[in-house]
Order: sequence, then structure tokens, then C-alpha cells
Amino acid sequence: GMGKGYVYRCPKCGHEEELLSGVGFMSPVEADMERESILTGIYGPKAQAALVAHPEAPVSVQRAMYQCGACGKLESRLAVTVKAPVRVPILQRCDCGATMHRIRSGKDMVCPACRDPLKKTDIVAVSLWD
Repeated sequence: GMGKGYVYRCPKCGHEEELLSGVGFMSPVEADMERESILTGIYGPKAQAALVAHPEAPVSVQRAMYQCGACGKLESRLAVTVKAPVRVPILQRCDCGATMHRIRSGKDMVCPACRDPLKKTDIVAVSLWD
């Protein structure tokens, strides 16, 4: 697919990140793949147990930005939502082992290098992924 995003720059140290934004829902095939991932325990035991208990719960996926609270890494990931009667916590783990949190649009992202807030520039980034 292709996604449009923006370049974010740190005013303090000059670090730049290209971040996708406004990428919509993904295909049902990807949702089915993520359902399998939940059932195999990739997103943690709580999510796995909830989906086993509610196999009829629809799973949807959407591309979103995540940032690691520990190392500061920014990454585009598939945000997985399970519409079950119980809350299904989907844990996104960073390569460093810590938990990543989803960046809601308009919320501050911090520079992975110096932890100052990143500022959105008007430079458009077009990204491809397979």
C-alpha cells in the first residue's frame, strides 16, 4: 500500500522522522491474520483469553503511530481493535522489550534522540510498505 504522511522535526537537535498519517482501515485478510496472532498469544495472555472467550468478536486493524516509553522509538504499527464485551488490551512491544503506546492524532510525540517535543513540518512524505 501507499500512505501519505509528514516529516516531523525536532527544533532542538534537528532529528527528523517521516510519519504516516490518515491511513485508513486495512483489508479483512490482515484482520484475519491479526486474529490468529492474538490467538497464538503474540499480544499477551489477556487479549488471547478474551478472544478465546468471545470468538465471535470482530477484529479490526488500522495503521497507527506508536512510541516506546523507554527508548523513544517511533514506529508505524498495526493497531488492533477487538470489539468484545470485555476490554481486550493489545500489547505492542518495542524491539527493546518495553511497551509502546499509541500516539493519538494531535498528541505530542517526543524526539527519540533528545526527548524534546517534535514539531510537524509542512514537508509531505509519501511512504510505501508491502
